[in-house]
Amino acid sequence: MSNDEIYREIFVEPGELAKKIAGEYGYLPYMIQRYMYMLGVNDTYKLLEAFEKQVKPVIRTNTLLVEPRKLYSRLSDLGFILEEIRWAPYSFRVIESPDSPTIGSTHEYLKGYYYVHRDPATLIPSIILVHGFRGDVLDCCAAPGGKATHIAQLLNGEYHVYANDLVLYRLRALIGHILRMKLGNIIVTWSDARKLPSLLNKRFERIILDVPCSGEGTIMIDKTRKTKTRQSDLARMVKREIELLWSGLELLEYDGLLVYTTCSIAPEENEYVVSKVIELRNDIEIVDPPVKLFNWSRGLTSFHRLKFVETTSRCIRVWPHLHGMIGLTICIITKTRR
Repeated sequence: MSNDEIYREIFVEPGELAKKIAGEYGYLPYMIQRYMYMLGVNDTYKLLEAFEKQVKPVIRTNTLLVEPRKLYSRLSDLGFILEEIRWAPYSFRVIESPDSPTIGSTHEYLKGYYYVHRDPATLIPSIILVHGFRGDVLDCCAAPGGKATHIAQLLNGEYHVYANDLVLYRLRALIGHILRMKLGNIIVTWSDARKLPSLLNKRFERIILDVPCSGEGTIMIDKTRKTKTRQSDLARMVKREIELLWSGLELLEYDGLLVYTTCSIAPEENEYVVSKVIELRNDIEIVDPPVKLFNWSRGLTSFHRLKFVETTSRCIRVWPHLHGMIGLTICIITKTRR
């Protein structure tokens, strides 16, 4: 599909109420109209208020180097107030921090005892991907390394995590985290993920594809995202996301799982992308998550005038106003023998 074709399909014309609310909160009007289509007016206001709240960072213990309780104790002694993430008990939300040191400059951080995530939602895709699995994993768009290092840890430092990215400065950050956390089972590659099928002589039973996206679910972290992505920009992103998903699926073994995820609540970047790829090939399907960590929301099967494949209801949606985390969407796809 061309950018223009995608643009015509996803275009949303904002109404007067959407324009009014957009003016009040500082958004592009089409974004508000989309929220109203998805949530209704009342929940749109709740979402916008949730986006105004600050998020608290989360630390993920590197259990290959230190016990979570020992790390908790050491950071508590430094003046950090931590709260355990119930569904990822080796991780802690940073409720309060001392004036010094910062959470990213402690002796424990420099020794690789933990990774700092912006929000607990970013832990979900990795946990789902390797639940009950042991084997090599491909992370197609891996930098700066939160998911790749998490997966390497969940695999207990065994097997290999192939961590690929295109952007060099982000790759440097990834390599820095790998070295700091002493993770010897991560192999770093530098490529456009769309070219990986022709470069890798290997197929994988587990792939994570955290595509470059609008970041519309992270407005509480970056307020510029209220006005950063126009509908023409969104169409270009969607085209790239379709291409990335297609390439990722080419690297997936039959009966394997690919976790497609974005830090976006935009249905155009999630259910729409997955539906388009399903329409183009007959060897994939969306499956239910292998584990339920908390009471997340289900994926959308329609939006405005768009109809998605019915199985997009199996996707996962994390909403800021419902779950107290950044907005995140996850679809789990398997390749079938037909």
